Amino acid sequence: MSRRARAELDITPLIDVLFILIIFFVLTANFLQGKIEVDLPQGETASEIGESPLLLTVRKDGVVLWDGEEAASEELASLAADAVADKREVLLAGDKEAPYGSVARVLEILRREGLTSAGLALQGEDSP
Repeated sequence: MSRRARAELDITPLIDVLFILIIFFVLTANFLQGKIEVDLPQGETASEIGESPLLLTVRKDGVVLWDGEEAASEELASLAADAVADKREVLLAGDKEAPYGSVARVLEILRREGLTSAGLALQGEDSP
């Protein structure tokens, strides 16, 4: 009785393809995590920005500076109203050790006076 030779199937190429597919899916999955689809409405006119942006600074002791000048809490509302009337962009620079309540109070005053957005000034990383 002769034995029949068994046919062998080489699965090495299959394993190679599977590893390539796994690597592909792992790499592309990371890019999809932070993406959110939003359908924004079309605007009829672009808003005009007046002069250079105002720099609103909150120091770590809670003192607020409006364009480099110290501003009392009572003055902030009128200064914010002027900025809204002039259509000036506002940049808020809060010290990283500033009390959160001080920054939140300033943002609330700006919102109450009609300012719909304010930029946050951040310090960039040092280049190597």
